[in-house]
Amino acid sequence: MAETKTRKAAEVKEERGVNFWIDKSPCWDLCNCPEMIKGECPVAKYQFLPCWEIEGTYCKLDDRGATGKDTSICETCRVYKKYGNGQPIVLKLFGKGINTHLEELDRVARK
Repeated sequence: MAETKTRKAAEVKEERGVNFWIDKSPCWDLCNCPEMIKGECPVAKYQFLPCWEIEGTYCKLDDRGATGKDTSICETCRVYKKYGNGQPIVLKLFGKGINTHLEELDRVARK
């Protein structure tokens, strides 16, 4: 698992291909995400992966400081049900998502 966490986005991109969302309705459209959320969420930036494989997507966050690693919401999501093909959900891109951890927010605010 530690090896996966240290992989760079470029390595994952090379493995997965250019754009997962080609010929598909992207999650931000299917979920009607406002532009502000789409601009913050890593899915639009890292389109070579489906949303359920990216840590820290907007959908995986909550107001209690979640880091976006919990994929249980993905299992019920219409986007995953449409494009996930019943495959197990495995996060493949780490550290590129929205960080809601309060300590990190405090650190950024002090800068």
